[in-house]
Amino acid sequence: MSKKLHSGLKRTLAWMLVVALMVQGCMVVYADDFSSGSSEVEIEITEDEDADDVEITEDADADDEMFSDGTESSTSGGDISAMANQIVARAEIQAQEYQQLKKEAKKYADAQEVARRAQEIKEETARIRKQALKEAARRKEEKRVANRQAVADFAVQFVGNPYVWGGTSLTNGADCSGFVMSVFANFGYELPRVAAAQYSASQKRDLSQMEVGDLVFYGSGISHVALYIGDGKVVHALNSNKGIVITDYNYDTPVGVGSYME
Repeated sequence: MSKKLHSGLKRTLAWMLVVALMVQGCMVVYADDFSSGSSEVEIEITEDEDADDVEITEDADADDEMFSDGTESSTSGGDISAMANQIVARAEIQAQEYQQLKKEAKKYADAQEVARRAQEIKEETARIRKQALKEAARRKEEKRVANRQAVADFAVQFVGNPYVWGGTSLTNGADCSGFVMSVFANFGYELPRVAAAQYSASQKRDLSQMEVGDLVFYGSGISHVALYIGDGKVVHALNSNKGIVITDYNYDTPVGVGSYME
């Protein structure tokens, strides 16, 4: 077979391969000017934007080995046809393998996306929970402070009322322990009747930790009690001369602080 015929058969076979690959679907083929008689043919197969490129480059010397048994005249049309069929079959198998690999890659990518999203949800849930706990704690503290302030606000409205020894009336007269006992009773607290017992039953606090609503006790034997209302002030039934008044908490030396509230 002549050199010219041999070259023509190569180009024909190359075009057969191009057509076979195009039949597989979704492939774009670029051929390097088969009609020019160039000694080099390049075929690029691209499936889509996400797919990897597959290149088949045919070298003139390699063609001589594939399409010739060593002599130009010995290559028959049947041999070339058989080779073409083998190439097409091999291309079909490779295309199927490529599609399978692509599916597996997509499954892996989907799994990675699911894992990423799950982690995001976990972190977002933790953030929301932390924020909710913080908000709950803030509201609880606000309520606690408000409850204490309510006791103080209730007590100061009786300033100016008389002091009565043994009395428990907020309007008609009370002594020091009767005064605080009646104030707390309005909020559902049951305090002992006398100052010493009130101190004994209370939750002890340091003077530096004193809050609105705490009780301040005076006297070596705990003989007097007052209600702390903030800003260094207490309200109490002081004596028969002054009645229920507001004074500095340290008008006398405190000997203890007790609390009945959170």
